Amino acid sequence: MKAFKQYEIPISGMKIGVHEIDYVVDWRFFEQFEESQVKQGHFDVKVLLDKQSDHWVVTFDIQGHLDTECDRCLAPISLPIGNLNTVIVKYDEDDDPPIENEDILYVSRDMHTWNIAELIYEFILLCVPIKRVYDCESENVKPCDMKMLKRLTGEVATSEDDPTWNALKQIDLNK
Repeated sequence: MKAFKQYEIPISGMKIGVHEIDYVVDWRFFEQFEESQVKQGHFDVKVLLDKQSDHWVVTFDIQGHLDTECDRCLAPISLPIGNLNTVIVKYDEDDDPPIENEDILYVSRDMHTWNIAELIYEFILLCVPIKRVYDCESENVKPCDMKMLKRLTGEVATSEDDPTWNALKQIDLNK
C-alpha cells in the first residue's frame, strides 16, 4: 500500500465538519492493481468528507475519461465517464462482526488514517459501461472508424469492395 500513500486521509486529527480533498487518477494508479480492467485513463476525483462525532458521510465525485477501444469499430477512443457515490462510515463499537451493507463501512475508532484508494478504484470500475461505445456522430473530429461503421450498418457492401473476398470465392471447398 506504499504506492497509495497519497490516498490516505488522516482521520484522527480531522475536525468535525466538511472537508474537500481532490485527487487526479491516471495510468500509474491503475497499474498498481493486478489485472486491472482499466489500463489508461484520466479521472478527477473530488472527495467530500462530512465528519460527525459518530460517523462520516463521504461523497466521491468522479469525472474523467477512459482510453479504450470502441466496441463497434475497434478504433481507439477516449470514453467520457463519471459517477457520484456516497458511503457512510460508522465506528464499530462491538466485537461482533457488523451486518454487511454495501453503503455503510465500519471502521475501528482507534484508526488513525483511512486509505481510500481501493474505493476510488471500485467506483471507477462501476462507472465503466459494459458496452464501450462512443457517440461520435456529434463530434467534429470523429474518433471512430467511419468506414467500419458504414459496413456495420450495411451502407457499404463488403464482398464487392474488398478484393480479398474475390480471391476467397475462387477456393473450391469440394475437393
